[in-house]
Amino acid sequence: MDTLRENCCGNAREDFKMSRHATDVQESAEEGAPSPPLPADHVFNSGAVLFPGAFDQHGCPLIVFPMDTQVKLSSELSKAEVVDFINYFLCLHNKKQEKDSLVSVVADLRQASLATTRFIAETLLLLELHKRTVYSVYIIQPKKKDVLKLLLKLLSPSKTYTTSFKKVLLKEISELSNYIDRSQLTAPLGGYLIYCHKSWVAFIKKIDAFVQEFLSVVQRLPSCISTLQALSRLPLPSTYSELQHFCSTNEAKFQQLRRELGLDELLTHCEGVLEKLRYPEKEPCYQAMAGTALFTHTAFDMLQNHSRITAAVEKVELLWQQAFSNARLQLQVCQLREDSLQVTEQIRTLFEEKLQPYKIEIAPDATKAAMLVSEFEASIHTPAMALVRCAEDVIHTLSEVLLCDGQPGERWALDLERLKEKLHSAVLFILQTLRAVSSYHHYYSKASSWYRLVLCENFLQELLSGLNGGGDPTQRQKRNWGTIPAWR
Repeated sequence: MDTLRENCCGNAREDFKMSRHATDVQESAEEGAPSPPLPADHVFNSGAVLFPGAFDQHGCPLIVFPMDTQVKLSSELSKAEVVDFINYFLCLHNKKQEKDSLVSVVADLRQASLATTRFIAETLLLLELHKRTVYSVYIIQPKKKDVLKLLLKLLSPSKTYTTSFKKVLLKEISELSNYIDRSQLTAPLGGYLIYCHKSWVAFIKKIDAFVQEFLSVVQRLPSCISTLQALSRLPLPSTYSELQHFCSTNEAKFQQLRRELGLDELLTHCEGVLEKLRYPEKEPCYQAMAGTALFTHTAFDMLQNHSRITAAVEKVELLWQQAFSNARLQLQVCQLREDSLQVTEQIRTLFEEKLQPYKIEIAPDATKAAMLVSEFEASIHTPAMALVRCAEDVIHTLSEVLLCDGQPGERWALDLERLKEKLHSAVLFILQTLRAVSSYHHYYSKASSWYRLVLCENFLQELLSGLNGGGDPTQRQKRNWGTIPAWR
């Protein structure tokens, strides 16, 4: 078992490799994780604050407070919820940028009430409380003077706070196009950006469901790796039956571990999302989002996630292979040893029952000689060659398993090699002898047949007498040649 022991060393190095693989997978996976939680459903569904995936002329993503849903701001939402909504999508946007961006806000306050105006103004101030978040605020100013007065008062610097964002007050919606391209504005704001809030919400939720599953798998990954490392350090049994039980039991543990990790299901989920991103017409919310910046960024992220998940699947499989390579190797060698013992017993039985009692008989004629060859081939040569091939398969497989450059690396394999050669030589000697006798009778019979044709049927005498008779030699030759068959 010397070669086997050499192949089974290096557990410490493999543990280090497994830890490094686990760290690589976890770090690469965590790159795609948004930190803030998804906003609540009632915030999403209200449509009172939007992140449509549009930008102003400074490249800042737009937050929009539509006029037709402003009544929901003070009745259904809190300022903190709106701030969380904006921070969530700003964080999502900035993860795809080289440097952090600020948002710009568009608020159509032409018909706004005092409560709505106060709500939006105080929300903007709350956004700026801890760090600068807003770059510009584009406000279509209220038509009511008291509302406009309140707005200006709230957004003016005071002793308690200062606003760093740029305030742009507009009298008409058409003036928005001076600061924001019309392709980035929805129809109520004088543009032609196609936006369906219901589809946008559905799309965001589907992608977030995948992200949460992704993060859940990442969190379970270190535990999975630790378990694999612990399994790899278990002592190996010595007998074949114990090894079989050991490998089958731990294979079941690995499959259970893999199911609990959920990596394969995550890969399937990722591939399903990618399929819809490639062919958005298959699902309405994907089709409605196709062509937007959010859709493009999501597609790019999903391609990266697919690569990460595929790499993680491969690495977990590699860790499993590394963890149990020694056990599998030993089990393979034990199985080959069992096969070798079986072939050895069959060869010895063939020797005792057929080869040793066999007496070479020198056949008196061709028929008997051919029959002896046929009987020997059927009863001894064919099964013997099958055993020789089985022995060669065992020896060759062992050399591949133990990487022994074609030479058997176990004592039992050397014994099998010698027994196989002994069988092959013994069977080949008898077969060659029987075939030699058969060949002798075959060629003797052929020579005898030709002898009878040539010497016993008077063709030679007639030919000679005809050639040596009287008359014109040339004429006699022509006559004789005319009567002698061409083959003669």
